[in-house]
Amino acid sequence: MSSPAETGDWERGRRRTGLLLVLPALAVLAAVVLYPIARTLLLSFQRAKLAPGGLQTEFAGLAQYRQMAGDEAFWLAVRHSAFFTIGEVLLVVVISLGAALLLHHPMGRSPVFRVILLIPWAIAPVANAILWKWIYNANYGVLNAVVTGLGLSERPVNWLGDPSLALRMLLLADVWKSVPFITLLLLAGLQNIPSYLYRAATVDGAGAWNRFRFVTLPGLRAPLMLAVVLQTIWSFKVFDLIFVLTKAGPADATLLLNFLAYRVSFNFLDFGYGAAIANAIFLIMLVLAILIVRGFAPRRSAGAQGKLA
Repeated sequence: MSSPAETGDWERGRRRTGLLLVLPALAVLAAVVLYPIARTLLLSFQRAKLAPGGLQTEFAGLAQYRQMAGDEAFWLAVRHSAFFTIGEVLLVVVISLGAALLLHHPMGRSPVFRVILLIPWAIAPVANAILWKWIYNANYGVLNAVVTGLGLSERPVNWLGDPSLALRMLLLADVWKSVPFITLLLLAGLQNIPSYLYRAATVDGAGAWNRFRFVTLPGLRAPLMLAVVLQTIWSFKVFDLIFVLTKAGPADATLLLNFLAYRVSFNFLDFGYGAAIANAIFLIMLVLAILIVRGFAPRRSAGAQGKLA
């Protein structure tokens, strides 16, 4: 039988071997993730412009961030991004939860339904944007054919040319693309809830609503938290829809933060300010993710806290 000292040496050797095995992956991760983040952070404190031979930079301190505080386009993009994110998270999570409940029902467990569900998610992002561009076309789009055919409008609607409609139309298209993945995530969570909890609730006289409230929702706490965090991050990263459908128009009605960072960097060639906007997006997403995780954390009752004390 090995001694405690030998066991400790073996454990330390096992850990060193494990670390050596993951070092290549950590190096790749640092190269493709950590370095760009650090480089963008440094660039946000510099004035940068294209020059023969490369990028010419000079230190500017917090000037880029002071510029951001007074930039009307930035705050317009913040308002649009807040509307887009809140709307998308609510719609995607609610629709996905309903779809997951239907697929979890015995009548909805056919693989055919799951294949149909995956179609929007399987389409490439740019192809998805082009599809919706045809649907929204003011002259021969499918949506206008339906609206005019049902008598809901006497004339075709310019869905992407109307500043009051354009952002909502982008939201609808992105919700359609996002629902399948979140549905599968929540469906996996539903399948992990023990069936005996539902039987016990039924024996106690709980109806369908109370079973959903006191069994399903608590059982989906972790999947719902992950769904909200992922969808919040993804809504801030929307780019392909804006680029293909509106280019942030009309009159910046669909300008979101992600597209603003792109436009400032590659249209206006103000790389330092574009990096500052990108860092602001990263900070906003980080803070939101932390708040969401804390919001979904289980609450300790006062009695339990007193016992622990």
